[in-house]
Amino acid sequence: MTVLAESDYFEVHDEDYRSELDSRYEEGFGRGPELDDDYGSGYDELDKLFDGLFDDDDDVDAPAKAEKKAPARKDAPKAAAVKTAAPKKASSKSLPEASPVITRSVAPVAAPAIEAPLAEAAEETPSVTVVERAVVEPASSEEAPATQEAEAPAVPDSPFFAPHIAPVNGHVEFLRKLRPGFEVPYVDPMHSVEDCRIVTLFSNTSEASPRGVVWAGDDAAATRLLGLQFQLGLRPEWMMPWNTHPWFTPGEANGKLTPEQIAAGLKPLLAFLKLVPRASAIVAHGTEANRLAQMLLKTDNQLIWRRGLKVYKARSLHGRAFAGSKERQTEWLIEMGRSYADAMARAGLQAGRR
Repeated sequence: MTVLAESDYFEVHDEDYRSELDSRYEEGFGRGPELDDDYGSGYDELDKLFDGLFDDDDDVDAPAKAEKKAPARKDAPKAAAVKTAAPKKASSKSLPEASPVITRSVAPVAAPAIEAPLAEAAEETPSVTVVERAVVEPASSEEAPATQEAEAPAVPDSPFFAPHIAPVNGHVEFLRKLRPGFEVPYVDPMHSVEDCRIVTLFSNTSEASPRGVVWAGDDAAATRLLGLQFQLGLRPEWMMPWNTHPWFTPGEANGKLTPEQIAAGLKPLLAFLKLVPRASAIVAHGTEANRLAQMLLKTDNQLIWRRGLKVYKARSLHGRAFAGSKERQTEWLIEMGRSYADAMARAGLQAGRR
């Protein structure tokens, strides 16, 4: 088993993805480059593609060009000059002649003459007003994008990528892309990267959970573990589950893991441990999980001795490993509880019901 922990072993098996895995976890099985470095190289080309796409001024000027000019108002017809009536000749029997009449030119009154043109202009005026508002009211081109961004509705994020669990599930995304066609379950958002003190390592010999998260193997096993947590007062955020062999074939059970499959889970486990910096204990459920944990302790990695990492061997929670009478199952759960209680004490977590 020591040979399987050697770094040269990974250069022989699974050549279809091993070279990329080595580059990802080089320098003492480090985490490697951030995801942005892996997937962000294509953004420059996208920026060039969209550059200037929204800078066209035609869309802004189009309404102004389409504005219909209101027909020029026809000049009002000049009113005829007011004719002065000629004074009647006075008869010989009439009174003396009156003084001459003073005539004055009166300016033509335009309102009655342009009633019809005003009616036609009134029908076209609303459209002119709308166009002027469309052009004048918007903010400047520099302020418009900021306004649009502020008004854009926020897209809700997936709970699996909330800040308290995103680093681990980002690691899951990488493992999925590393081996296309295989399934890698996410870690449930009820756990926390910063608060994790204990890693629960499962021998994932059954099928993947239908909910797409790491679990103990089946519903009965998950119920046993949940009851144990309740008895100890072990909060979900204080622990984090992980699988010995992260990959599943969709719709199929892994079955008994081969030595190669166990060894393939070593580097993903080391990268996972770097994402939970406060974890100081591993409870390994099942034979396969215990073998991987022992392989981990034999690697020359500073992460192990700096944390004083301790491994607890525990029985698998599902399948034939937990088949027995109620008395036997109770004994196994008590023994398992002692391991978790000791791990909590090492991490400074107080045991007891909440």
